[in-house]
Amino acid sequence: MMMSESVLACSCLADTHGLLQVAMQTSGNLKTSLLEQISSGVIGIPAMVWQEFKDLYPNEASELEPYVSATATIGMRKRAYTAKAGSIAEKLNSGFAVGPYDSGIEIQVAAIASVEKCPVLTSATELFQYKRMACGAVDLENWLKK
Repeated sequence: MMMSESVLACSCLADTHGLLQVAMQTSGNLKTSLLEQISSGVIGIPAMVWQEFKDLYPNEASELEPYVSATATIGMRKRAYTAKAGSIAEKLNSGFAVGPYDSGIEIQVAAIASVEKCPVLTSATELFQYKRMACGAVDLENWLKK
């Protein structure tokens, strides 16, 4: 069975930490640009990340919500995503609880990013987590330089 080509139009996937970095931007012009990139799908948001973000940061989520459409969120629908998540968890010997909130979302984000061959937009403190999962990741500052 051949792997399908990527159908995601985004240039990166944000995790919860990446979304928080966007929400906390103090530069009006930069924040506007980032929100437009979320709205247009340049920055993809996995559905489980959006749910976790809303649960953890309700005030920030209400600010971002107009830019995050239900169709822009990415689910774990592809079998390849689920299979890759299982493979990552097995290699880490950790099950699905490696994230700071013990929900395993980082593994699921890494799986989608690995299958789709796009980096994860995260915070500088989380880069090592994705490196351990053999997944490309970049913090907001470095992503903006590209």
